[in-house]
This record gives sequence, C-alpha cells and structure tokens, in this order.
Amino acid sequence: MFEHWPERGEQALHRVVVPPMPVQVDVAAAIPTHPQIGRDAVAGGIRSGGLDMTGRIPGRLHAWARAGDGTWLGLVEFELTTGNRRSRLPVTQWCPAHALIMRGGSGPPGTG
Repeated sequence: MFEHWPERGEQALHRVVVPPMPVQVDVAAAIPTHPQIGRDAVAGGIRSGGLDMTGRIPGRLHAWARAGDGTWLGLVEFELTTGNRRSRLPVTQWCPAHALIMRGGSGPPGTG
C-alpha cells in the first residue's frame, strides 16, 4: 500500500493494520456536511432516500497515515445507508482519527 511513500527519519508516517481492525465510525466527524437549509425544510423523499450522515456505524480499519499538519488519518471501509435503510453505499476513505472509536491499543502509531 505504501510502496511509493518510504519512511524517512524516526517519526512514523504510516502503518498497515493487519488484519483489518473493527472500529466504529462517527459519520458526522468523518464526513462533515454543512446543510444549506434546515432539516425541516428538506423534502421527505430526500430525508428518506438520501444518505444518513449521522450516528456511529461499524467499519474496518486498514491503515494509518499521517497528514502534513500532524493529523492521523485511518483508511476505513464502511457502508452508509439511506435514511429509510433500504439502500446502502460502500465507502473506503481516509477518516481523521477523532472520527474512529476503537477497542484496544490499535490507535495511530506512537499513541498507545
């Protein structure tokens, strides 16, 4: 995964998590949205058929990488569902560490 990003120096910059670790994803923290209108002004069909961007959902952590500002990011695989729970969208993306809830010492390198 990181073959084009070699480690340099003593500071850890990335780590693959083997095997992938179960985590909970705080969706609002992982993918912040900024609604332009209040929830009550959104049509019912959009609320039920649009992606639910709230709550915590299960995911699988595959790797850690450090951003240039020092923030740790976790590569997480999870599924978003629609408001009515009838449809789902698989997602794999980098999420800030504060959006991930995990058990045990599998936090970012050097933190646990």
